[in-house]
Amino acid sequence: MGKLTRLIYASRANFRPVEASQGVEPTVGRILFQSRRNNSRHGISGVLYFGDSHFFQVLEGEPQAVNETYRRIGADSRHRDLTVLSQLPVKERLFSDWSMKYVPAENSVKAFLAKRDYLRFAPLRFSKSEAEELARLFHRQQAEGEGSGPLPARRFSLRRLLPF
Repeated sequence: MGKLTRLIYASRANFRPVEASQGVEPTVGRILFQSRRNNSRHGISGVLYFGDSHFFQVLEGEPQAVNETYRRIGADSRHRDLTVLSQLPVKERLFSDWSMKYVPAENSVKAFLAKRDYLRFAPLRFSKSEAEELARLFHRQQAEGEGSGPLPARRFSLRRLLPF
């Protein structure tokens, strides 16, 4: 395996989120589907969190693949104000088993925000250390079996998300 990098960025949604009747906001579900497909092809792993109309994403992999993926993400019209919060060389991945793990809104994120006096999820304001700490929190949840893995079939239907 070559060198690895971890890039953490945040952005603001360009769409108005709708109530998620199947566990995931529909536009976010489409993003997850595309990310998982594309990332597995390029050796990218990571995690995605969506809350209060903001994305927080960790991308891990070889530097060239991560940078190309981030450039492709930057051209996506579904979000704006992309801001790199951290990019570091790493020895190992936090999310090696996930082409793109989705983390639903949960109490641990709320506790993370409250501890830092954030009233809402505002990742564009996160410091580098806050971004890295949230990534480690998601990693701990993965290691402990919390959060979500691939979404169960009964809660996630591509037929409901993709226009056919």
